[in-house]
Amino acid sequence: MIEREPLERADQIVVIIGAGLAGLRVAEGLRGAGFPGRVVLVGDEPHEPYDRPPLSKAVLEIEGHEHAIALAPGDMLAALTLELRLGEPAVSIDRGQRAVTLRSGERLGYDRLVLATGSRLRTLALLPPSAPGVHYLRTLDDAVALRAALTTGRRVAIIGGGVIGLEVAATARGLGCGVTVIEAADRPMARTTSPPISSFFTNRHRREGVDIRLGVTVAAAEKTADGVQLQLSSGETVQAETVVVGVGVVTNVELAAAAGLDLRDGGVLVDGFGTTSDRRIYAAGEVATHFNARDGGHDRQDTWNHAAAHGEHVGRSMIAAGEPYAETPSYWSDQYDINLQIVGATLGEIDVVRGDPDDGRFLVFHLKDGRIAGVSAVNAVRDLRAARRLIGRRAKPDELADANADLTAIALD
Repeated sequence: MIEREPLERADQIVVIIGAGLAGLRVAEGLRGAGFPGRVVLVGDEPHEPYDRPPLSKAVLEIEGHEHAIALAPGDMLAALTLELRLGEPAVSIDRGQRAVTLRSGERLGYDRLVLATGSRLRTLALLPPSAPGVHYLRTLDDAVALRAALTTGRRVAIIGGGVIGLEVAATARGLGCGVTVIEAADRPMARTTSPPISSFFTNRHRREGVDIRLGVTVAAAEKTADGVQLQLSSGETVQAETVVVGVGVVTNVELAAAAGLDLRDGGVLVDGFGTTSDRRIYAAGEVATHFNARDGGHDRQDTWNHAAAHGEHVGRSMIAAGEPYAETPSYWSDQYDINLQIVGATLGEIDVVRGDPDDGRFLVFHLKDGRIAGVSAVNAVRDLRAARRLIGRRAKPDELADANADLTAIALD
């Protein structure tokens, strides 16, 4: 086993590859734990760390909002005393020499290295990012380019009915665009929500005028004089001036793989402190297949909350490992005037609805083996505070469904 010197000297160097939320939180965790040395933050994009959730909402709606989404604006970033290498992707890791080479040729030595490389969008060969009228939404520059295309009366086709696809659909409708969503599954947000939540959002989008096509894929795409014509697997065609593709992501594990680090389930394998198979290299955020002590197993998550919590935990653990990572998964989505928040499992063997979805405010409890594994809340933040305390406990479905029953008295153990 390779011994590691403690991180406690001003001449030591931590290099973080990835200038997104997870990478920034690693840096904050390091400084919060008292690390006095150099911290070098390497990012593919030229922008200082920024918040991604507004890209599908406020940045698309409001001219100039891209200047209001910094994760550590002004003095906050300066207080971390980071050395920034922005717009300079890392191209290789030399584990023997403990050095990272950037695209510019600069070579950065490290005492510890953190991979917070996140993921990139999966692309469709039929609709490459370079095609006229085709947009992918992952970066700040992507959002600014798409905003210019979402003008009133524009016909917009969104391929992929996941969370981001539906957020863009809601935003585009608010801007006066005609919107068609094309989804291969039999319900939107199928990977991340339960059937009652999918049904609620499907109904709302259709009431707002969104044309949702389910169980179909794009079989062909043709450039036309006024945009793009999509041929669907059903035989139908959809004409649009703007096409937005959102069909999932691919984790950026290439650097780790080339360096010989252990991978699992599409991510870099780490323990409960973020340590990879090389004890001088860590991984944080969605690129990491991390150990979660709360569940007793490994998982990979691509949510904002996980990137923030795991990044800070890894940063602090590099200085002094305390308890292993133990967080309950959670995420949120805002569409129209709807706020969705999910804590724990996103669906269960049994999904119990509490409240009336027609009222626009309700909970869904997700039960597995008779225990509450997770809760979804639609416009019900106050109820969620009480409901989340029940996660992991046994409860009777009929009592959970009774909106008049006291949540605090429902659990059986």
